[in-house]
Formats: sequence, C-alpha cells, structure tokens
Amino acid sequence: MSRRNRTGDLEEIFEILVTSYVQKGGVIPGESDLCWRPATDAYETEEHFIVQVDLAGMDPAQIEVLADKNSLVVRGIRQESSGPGKKHFHKMEINVGPFVRKVAITVDVDSSSATAQYRSGFLYVTFRKGTGNMGDRRQISIGR
Repeated sequence: MSRRNRTGDLEEIFEILVTSYVQKGGVIPGESDLCWRPATDAYETEEHFIVQVDLAGMDPAQIEVLADKNSLVVRGIRQESSGPGKKHFHKMEINVGPFVRKVAITVDVDSSSATAQYRSGFLYVTFRKGTGNMGDRRQISIGR
C-alpha cells in the first residue's frame, strides 16, 4: 500500500469519527461505545434461564457479573495474549480490551438463585425460574 493510500485511509477514518461525534450532538462516546460486545446466547429450560457468553481466553478474575430480576450485566477486560514486543498483524479479529454485555431477563427469575461458571471459554450464568427475591442488583461470583 502506498503512503498516499494510507493517508487517504486515515483521513477517511478521521472523517467518520468527526461525523459520528457531530451526529451525537458533540457528546463524547459512552462506555458502551468504547467496548466490544462478546457473542451471547440467552435461553430457558423448564426450570432455568441461562445466559452463555463467549469469553475465550479470559481470566475469570477479570470478569464482573451483576444481576437483578430484570437484567444481567457482564463486563471486564480481555488482555492481549500475543505477548510483548513489536508485531505486524496480517489479520486482527480477536477483540481485546474492555467489554460489556447487558442482557434483558424476559422471564420471571429468582435473582438470588443466580450462579456463574466459566468453562471451556464460556461464561454460563444460570437463574432458577419463578418469582423469588426481587432485591437490588448484586454481584455474582464465578465458580469453575
């Protein structure tokens, strides 16, 4: 790629950023605009509501799980795993850095029953269905 093409690409990226900034009324991007969003499945069985989040390569200590009867929030930071030193990437598709995912809980659940487990690169958060504790948002510890 010639230097001229790279400059054109940078100008295009800059224009997209400025246009986005102006369209949002000059508002600095919020937390969710600066984070990546991991792939997520939410499903129910006869007895449970389960949210599965794809968080390959994560240290569970870097994941925060918060829940109430209406929503689940999973957030954290995935560190770059390619190691220190200068690199020249030929393909870069693995998201690193801060992430956040909010999932609406669309069935009645007992939020106090929530458990979280990290297995084989997936975070599983499981709620028992039914009316139960309608308490405030609480943090859920991740088991293995």
